[in-house]
Amino acid sequence: MIRDAILILSENQAITATEASTNEIDFGAAGLDIGKGNPIYLELWLDTAFTTSANTLTVALQDGTDGTTYTTRMTILEATATSSLLAANVGLLRKFSLPNDLARYIRLYYTVSAALAAGKVNAFLTIG
Repeated sequence: MIRDAILILSENQAITATEASTNEIDFGAAGLDIGKGNPIYLELWLDTAFTTSANTLTVALQDGTDGTTYTTRMTILEATATSSLLAANVGLLRKFSLPNDLARYIRLYYTVSAALAAGKVNAFLTIG
């Protein structure tokens, strides 16, 4: 799979506490012209299994007009027990089509119920 660096929200991002994705995507950036006439998908992958199994992870898609203030648009991973995000589940967690009416900036927001260990995720945009 080929990924474009400007379309990556999280790359091997360790999720140990509640936090935003490492990167945001600016749909207004010069030269960013993706998916004309095609659906754009967000893929969320579990790259490294969590070793903490008694907690939960929730992942939300957020957007904003200024790259500073964000609003949650949708939850893409409901509160999921990290016990189900162990080694057997490394791989694609979710793939979904982005809404057409997103604001200029998007990011993911990872919410954990308590401190986590070892887990890493990848999240990026694709076409098709």
